[in-house]
Amino acid sequence: MRSVFFILLIINVLCFHGCKENKAKDPDFVRIQQSDKPDKEDPYLKWNQMNVGREDEDIDFFTRRYGWNVERTGTGLRYESIKEGSGQPVQTEDVVTLEYTTCLLSGDTVYSSRKDGLKTFKVDKSDEIMGLHEAVKKMKKGGKAHLVVPSFLAYGVAGDGRRIRGKVSLAMTIEVVDIERNKN
Repeated sequence: MRSVFFILLIINVLCFHGCKENKAKDPDFVRIQQSDKPDKEDPYLKWNQMNVGREDEDIDFFTRRYGWNVERTGTGLRYESIKEGSGQPVQTEDVVTLEYTTCLLSGDTVYSSRKDGLKTFKVDKSDEIMGLHEAVKKMKKGGKAHLVVPSFLAYGVAGDGRRIRGKVSLAMTIEVVDIERNKN
């Protein structure tokens, strides 16, 4: 029994050692390790820059079309405060409840609190889109805002798996209905 265990142990060690990938010989791995900066001639980088540029143009067209006076944040989120609200601004780990409408840039509504119910989530600690977390931290209870969330701050290339396909910017109108403050 003891010799069988010993033989199985040796076989496992040999298998893991033999299957170990030698990344030092992988040219892509070596190139990534040696590069501190992305290659400006990288076709994937160029393709991504082109798509982000197109998305920016679509967002600009949408905001002009609907007369939204949005400001661009450092992350690329477009934000316009419609109503200030009162009290302290929303902070990380607060639980917020929102009335909302989410549209595609075509104007088609995909989600709405009128149909789908209010949205409640913990700020910076839930799986809501990053653009929504960023926006609510600019708001107070009773505040209302327009947002245009670029795809990389929304559902990215995958989409949400239901109504929003990948690489889609979203237009949102949100209102902070309630804030449950973090006790820490």
